[in-house]
Amino acid sequence: MTQSKKYRLESVELAWLCEQIALIQKSGIPLPEGIELLAESADLPRQAGILEALATEMRKMVPLSEAMETLQSFPEYLIEMVKVGEVSGNLDHVLHSLAEYYARDAELRRKVRSTLVYPVILLLMMLAIIVLLVVRVLPVFSEILASFGGTMPPFSQGLLSLATFVARHAIWLIPLIVIVVLGLVLWFRRSKIGRRLSDGARLKLPILGPLYQRIYTSRFSTSLSYMLNSGIDLDSALMMTEAVMENTLVSERIAVCREEIRNGEDLFTALKATNLFPSLFVRMLALGNRTGEMDAVMGKIARTYENEVDNRLTRLTGLIEPLLVLILSLIVGGILLTVMLPLVEIMSSIG
Repeated sequence: MTQSKKYRLESVELAWLCEQIALIQKSGIPLPEGIELLAESADLPRQAGILEALATEMRKMVPLSEAMETLQSFPEYLIEMVKVGEVSGNLDHVLHSLAEYYARDAELRRKVRSTLVYPVILLLMMLAIIVLLVVRVLPVFSEILASFGGTMPPFSQGLLSLATFVARHAIWLIPLIVIVVLGLVLWFRRSKIGRRLSDGARLKLPILGPLYQRIYTSRFSTSLSYMLNSGIDLDSALMMTEAVMENTLVSERIAVCREEIRNGEDLFTALKATNLFPSLFVRMLALGNRTGEMDAVMGKIARTYENEVDNRLTRLTGLIEPLLVLILSLIVGGILLTVMLPLVEIMSSIG
């Protein structure tokens, strides 16, 4: 049970689980027995542990949503949607919708992750090349210049001094850098201030800001579409959507938007005031609200923005590679040029 509480399922695992439970529900097999069968076929021990714990809870004659809530391994959005399915009697339909939602969410996460991982790898390679250049190449040029009675330029001499300092104190300096980096990562992820700074940066960065805006728009549209299609009212749907945005600033603005709608503001004005979503999205949403086809409009908008995010990610990947190669070439060329020019001057004076 302890293991199940510590481990939270990923989107791809949630998609598989929702689809399988929907099939069990539709086939008429009692859920505890069906979930036990799923536990036996689980690929990872931690998944099997969660499913076994879920079956054990359901044997206490509690609803599926309550069993999920007890384990603390399932997102709030999924639990609330399962409650809606249990009350309405359409649990299998809701679970199919959830499976589709989490499958699309997992695919979007995969694309974003692969796009952001690639430049990080290139940056690490750039850093490795620069370190190799400073540690191995610059000392050789320094000895050659010294043998001819010359000296290295201040910039190159500073890099060489820095490399010498790092090499002499690497035993304590490298672990210190690792600890500081890990501390900053944990601070940005777990502290309220760090989380707000990182969430704000996602919305304001020059290139990534518009991309994340489309990602949040797509996630908002998809989530709202499934909930409205399941018969949930707009106020409850907005409240549940706050939990799936994974950005504290975005969630807070949606909460403000929901409060304004409660106070009599129309949907178009409330959403526009958040400054989160593109104006075309807000207008289409307001139109769907007036015509009474909000769920259908949201579904179309979600697919549109998923395609736009996909296209932006492809363009961003194509732009980053030559840009980083150009930056690396300029850095390496600059370092070598500052060393080569004095050497060329000395050789020309000797000649």
